[in-house]
Amino acid sequence: MNEKTLFVCRTPLQAIIINKLLESSPSNHHVIYRPNNNSKKHEYYFHQLRTDNKTLLPFQPISFSHSLSSIFEWLSLPRQVRHIKYDNLYIASIGDMVFSFFAARNKPAKIHLFDDGFLNLTQEEFTKWIKAESISDKIVQKIFHGESKMHTHSRIAHHFTIYPAELCWLDCETTELKGLFKPDEINLLSSAKGAKVMRVLLGSAYIIGEVDDDLEILRNRNILHEQVINSDKFDVYIPHPAHSSQPVYPQILDEFCAKYPLDLMIAEDIIAALRSSGYRVIIYGFISSALVHLSKDFKTVSIALDEHMMIESDIQKQLGAKIIKLF
Repeated sequence: MNEKTLFVCRTPLQAIIINKLLESSPSNHHVIYRPNNNSKKHEYYFHQLRTDNKTLLPFQPISFSHSLSSIFEWLSLPRQVRHIKYDNLYIASIGDMVFSFFAARNKPAKIHLFDDGFLNLTQEEFTKWIKAESISDKIVQKIFHGESKMHTHSRIAHHFTIYPAELCWLDCETTELKGLFKPDEINLLSSAKGAKVMRVLLGSAYIIGEVDDDLEILRNRNILHEQVINSDKFDVYIPHPAHSSQPVYPQILDEFCAKYPLDLMIAEDIIAALRSSGYRVIIYGFISSALVHLSKDFKTVSIALDEHMMIESDIQKQLGAKIIKLF
């Protein structure tokens, strides 16, 4: 049976997961990569997708309307891609407007959810999110024949998760994707021979809107965050894309830095590359999604900067991360 399959990709992490899914996907598939921002990393990860059946849409947002941007992107897709009847639809964010157009036009199709961040693990937050739908989104869905998040959620047939399957709660078949950032082969670099364990710090960025706009919490977090990233306790520092600081790599990693386009790679991929090059790593971070993604395969230490972050650290504890209080 030659089933037709569509993957919708928004981020580099999703591209990495889709590559894993493509290993067992029918050959009759297509990947749409719609970048969620203007980072140059998107084009790099688009080219990393191991398929020729793919389309990259340029990031051209309409500043005053996310919904109108989605309409423009939908109409920018090749007509053939829009009009094919698919048997399987893969998505990480079921709130994606363009995906809602595909879902509505392919009602018999099976919908497969895969992870992008750990929202899918928190049932209360996930349920609250899918119930929230703006008026403009409802209008666009009505005019352009889109499907609501609630309806799409009810159709999920399979959840492909990068976390331990026992942490998932969706009422559908669940498959744990293993070894996503743990390479099967080690291609030892000469500088890795006998090298000490690398202490890698993943930075964060605390901006208005992330913590209920509590400026005092943000101010205190930023003060402590700056103290940590400017300390001499770590060998490697990988900043958050939204933070203005620069990455730090020791001289022993010159061979590694010359081999990989580190400025185009996300933190999870850099860690995997360090591992595949023969380096042993301990990863430190600030209750971030990247740290959560890596906790299953690496030794991780999560730094809590306040009581709110301690509450958020439960998932990382379940994944085996050590929690350090810095307040």
